[in-house]
Amino acid sequence: MLLCSTFLHEIFGFDIGSIELQEPDISVVLGVFNEEPYIEDAVGSVCSQVGMSLQVIVVDDFSTDRTWDILERLVLKFKNLSIFRNGNKGKCFAFNLGVAKATGRFVCLFGGDDIMPAGSLLSRFNMVKHLSDTVPVVGLSKLETMSARKSANGIIVPRAPGVGSTSGCSPLMNRKALSKIFPVPTQFPNEDGWMEIAIDHFPGWTIVQSDIVGTRWRIHEGNSMSEQLPFAEFSQRYAQRKAAYQLFLDVHGGELNENRQKLQALADCEKARLTGNPVTIMMTSTSLKSRLRALFYSNKLFYAIISRFYGLFIGR
Repeated sequence: MLLCSTFLHEIFGFDIGSIELQEPDISVVLGVFNEEPYIEDAVGSVCSQVGMSLQVIVVDDFSTDRTWDILERLVLKFKNLSIFRNGNKGKCFAFNLGVAKATGRFVCLFGGDDIMPAGSLLSRFNMVKHLSDTVPVVGLSKLETMSARKSANGIIVPRAPGVGSTSGCSPLMNRKALSKIFPVPTQFPNEDGWMEIAIDHFPGWTIVQSDIVGTRWRIHEGNSMSEQLPFAEFSQRYAQRKAAYQLFLDVHGGELNENRQKLQALADCEKARLTGNPVTIMMTSTSLKSRLRALFYSNKLFYAIISRFYGLFIGR
């Protein structure tokens, strides 16, 4: 580095230390595990986005299939791609590492089994690029499901017009927002629950909603909170995710102002869900939508009903 710096000074008359490297407009971070069937399409769909300066970071979370081999080939193909191996096992560790290495003005996360529609990232960037970097800014978009099951395929989430998703399809976050969300506590199975709570409850954030489909979200066995899981396994996974309510209150409760009560009601509703008592659930003070969701996820009978009609409920 010293030799290079001296050479540049002698030949061109400036010091390398004075050069400011321009940050990318967007960094997309993928945390991946055993995505051999999907990883090439996923990474290709991200790296091929055009219209902005783009950094793509993939962190492999101890894959045991050919995921890493494929990534080593892809990094030779895409100049904007960097790949890393996770230092600690776990999805949150992977995303925390990737975010720490990201240098973009905006950052979003992405799945190693999903597809980013062509042109969608530029459309999302155009909606937030003019906003101030001095306050937390989050751009939300929609997702479209991909599933072998006809009833769960091609569904736009959220279904309501003019509303983006805070989970499943990663928000586009500026550095101010990113600093309040990351690092995500690593005891959780994934990052999106913690992110969703932050976006919904921190006061004073600029949230930009859109109808842009930012993710084609693949539903397959083992990759999500699938309705096909046995109830006991589903409930355990769901409880692990929703434990974020109480921890977020413990860590950030003093910053939430009037939103603290709203989050406390969600935490109370989850505690009621674990009892399996419908009356206890419906007596909590959170929204009717949240209470009904907790009700359907509270016992085998209600869970079987929502599983049977999954396509009717998703995205509502």
